[in-house]
Amino acid sequence: MVAVTSSFVRASALRESGNALTTGYGALDTLIGPLRGGRLHAFYGTSDFIDELAHRLVVRCSREGLVAYMNNTNYYREKTLLRADLLAAQAKAEGLEPSSVLEGVYFVAAYSEFRQQKATAALEAAVRQQPSTHMILVHNIAAFVEGNEKNRQAVMDGIHRSVSALWRLAAERDLVMVVTAKADALPAMAAELAAVVVRVRERSGGLQALLLKHPEKATPAVAQPSCGPEAAPGKGSDGGETLMGRVTPPFRQLYQELLERLRRNYLPLLRDPIHRKGFDALLSGAWDREHAAMGNSETPLVLDALNLTANIHNSGAIEELREASLECAKRMEALEERLRRLEASPLPKEG
Repeated sequence: MVAVTSSFVRASALRESGNALTTGYGALDTLIGPLRGGRLHAFYGTSDFIDELAHRLVVRCSREGLVAYMNNTNYYREKTLLRADLLAAQAKAEGLEPSSVLEGVYFVAAYSEFRQQKATAALEAAVRQQPSTHMILVHNIAAFVEGNEKNRQAVMDGIHRSVSALWRLAAERDLVMVVTAKADALPAMAAELAAVVVRVRERSGGLQALLLKHPEKATPAVAQPSCGPEAAPGKGSDGGETLMGRVTPPFRQLYQELLERLRRNYLPLLRDPIHRKGFDALLSGAWDREHAAMGNSETPLVLDALNLTANIHNSGAIEELREASLECAKRMEALEERLRRLEASPLPKEG
């Protein structure tokens, strides 16, 4: 493991940045504070959480601006992927549409140590052309180190050049920069240039975040309990829900805002009047009546709760129609039987 202590702190690391970003994990944010623009933040260790953190940062940053993402993946060993399903899950947890998150990411990929420098140059050029970029995320920077003992020094030199070039760009543009590594050790240049270094490791109680370097906090420091997202949601002071360190607006507010958007942008474009009546019927017969159940459903998006409730409402209406149909069938059978009896009985003789 690379030593990450330092006898001095750069002035650039101490200045307050206008750009900031939080991870959304309560214990981790308490441990390290916000991710600041112009600084390099390094996270390494337990691979599952490191991957989840990378996806979560992409989603959270999409609220602020574009994400410049560099993927380092070794196809002959463990692949590094920006998974659409995990991004979608994180987006829903944040109350964002997955498509809007994906639109806010531009990326380059390095499939070998030889392409890492080309990928770095391509990403640097793209960042300079995108003034709304908010974060540079280098995912699994040490992907090509393991199993490459013969060319290890050349691989490390390439990593150092990539990290150094992107760090200078982040400092110049006041961008949040994050480097992740799945290995147990962080490349030396990333450790040296980073203002914040966090190692995530497994312990008997779950995951533990160990703060190894920070310009404003005493180190080492430990986040306990686990910094993972397994903590159960609680209630915020404003009546919203606390989810993984994030306080969301109350459900009623989100519900009313979504209905207003649907009335403004969706309902007028429905061509069939029956469909417009159906919207009103769902609103009065299902959504408004089941507001409390929807607010407590723990579904990530208000629209998911509306769809769930609409399906339940439709299922209930179908069941009522089925029961009514069966009742009508029974009555018809009874009437038909009575008619048969009348037809079979002799007519009374005329007086």
